[in-house]
Amino acid sequence: IIVCHHKVSTYFGGHLMHQSTQKQKVQGNSRLPYTDCVAKKDAACVAALYTKDGVQINPGGVFSDLKTVYENNFKNGTDHIEIRVGNMSVINNDLVVANGETDIFGKDPKSGDATKVTVFWGAIDIREGGALKIRQLTVGMKPPPAKEASAEKK
Repeated sequence: IIVCHHKVSTYFGGHLMHQSTQKQKVQGNSRLPYTDCVAKKDAACVAALYTKDGVQINPGGVFSDLKTVYENNFKNGTDHIEIRVGNMSVINNDLVVANGETDIFGKDPKSGDATKVTVFWGAIDIREGGALKIRQLTVGMKPPPAKEASAEKK
């Protein structure tokens, strides 16, 4: 299974915007840079959405060499993603926390079969160099739906 990592990459300009307006603007623009970089299969583009000390945490560990992480994802067949933001909290103009799910579409590098993996994620974005960037992205595999207990088992 390919574990690709995703993120709402965020940016909003107004420093004195009302918090609800900030949240709407962040949600409205948040997914484009990340999904665009993934669609281009541009690992440097995705890595540039992180802070200088940004990390990604996934079942394999904690990773700071983000360009290599994304290069490996693309080599393993990741093609494009669809991000769904579940919750987003704009703490202030320099801090946003969010979580959601992402569908990762690709091709199995060996068989060529189409693949789809769903992951859940949580992210902390902080302002660096005038833009909100990913400081920490935590990604986990979404477990399959629970099977209903058999009527035969009591």
